[in-house]
Amino acid sequence: MSTIFKFKMFLLLMLGCLLAACSQPPKFVAPEIDPPTDLIPDYLPKGFELISGFQLNGTFPWPVTSNVDEVILAERLGERFNFMNLKSPNSNDILGVYYQGKEHLLLITKSYFPKGTLDLWRTTYEASWSKPSECECFDLRLDAVSLPPRITELQEERTINGVQVAILKGPLGWMVVFVRDEYLITVESGISLDENLKVVASLLSE
Repeated sequence: MSTIFKFKMFLLLMLGCLLAACSQPPKFVAPEIDPPTDLIPDYLPKGFELISGFQLNGTFPWPVTSNVDEVILAERLGERFNFMNLKSPNSNDILGVYYQGKEHLLLITKSYFPKGTLDLWRTTYEASWSKPSECECFDLRLDAVSLPPRITELQEERTINGVQVAILKGPLGWMVVFVRDEYLITVESGISLDENLKVVASLLSE
């Protein structure tokens, strides 16, 4: 089994998306907990139902392989694609709630981010991408493989209810990131950006 194939499969698992069939909406699979009450929004798009709370480890666990070349490649891929920094810049556990709609899912997460700011989160996230290689052989090995582009892209920043939020486009659709109290919060769904921002606004209401 090739490393790239393992890598892509692992990303699917970490994103929590399992496509059972083309005719069915994506499903989310993660260790279940009681839904954190502070992540329950006052506004919910029509047709969405709370399924469960969940908890994920904030550390990015790369797959183990016995092939030395694959270990090197996996480590380099890990440097370029550190997705967990999106939701957990300090590698703390990620707590969340999972809502299921007819066509889309809605994930709302939080991770402890003491003294954190949106600027600090952005700096950490940007720094986690594409570090220069110390050895030309690594660059040649990586260049020989068709690596996927950055999967989640920052689109813009806005202010909602006095709080600065970052808006990104990712594999599940729109993701909105902001800091509330001492936690980094993310709201992610394939629904329209307007609907996504209404969920965010309800989480930021007094």
